[in-house]
Amino acid sequence: MSKIQSITEMIKIETKCRDNLIRRKIGLMVKLSPDVIKTSCITNDAECIHGNSSKAFEDILPEIMVLQQQINEHDKEIKILKNLKDQIIEHIEGIDNVNMKVKYLRDQVGYSLQEIALVLDYSYGYVRNISVKLGNIDEK
Repeated sequence: MSKIQSITEMIKIETKCRDNLIRRKIGLMVKLSPDVIKTSCITNDAECIHGNSSKAFEDILPEIMVLQQQINEHDKEIKILKNLKDQIIEHIEGIDNVNMKVKYLRDQVGYSLQEIALVLDYSYGYVRNISVKLGNIDEK
């Protein structure tokens, strides 16, 4: 798997984790609405037996704050990964020489020759010939 593909997969994972946390936070915030908040921490026996899901404000708020902190951490990680991906792509676009692009994509980014051919819009044979001339070919 290439570096860009790995970064893209990591972004997907971080985004999914963040989105799950956001859903949990929204669920807790719904419980903060005036209709659902318990006004007392004292529950009756029926609520204990049947599992009343309402919670006191002071129980919910710390959970929401922890979730928001975790969401912020995932947002930071997503931003870092997107910046890294953009830097790699920008570096590739900044290279004028086709040979150097092939070498960079092959050796630094980890693309296969087929992937390089697709990215650069050249035939596989042309990219393979360049790669052979550059040496250190790992193509299977």
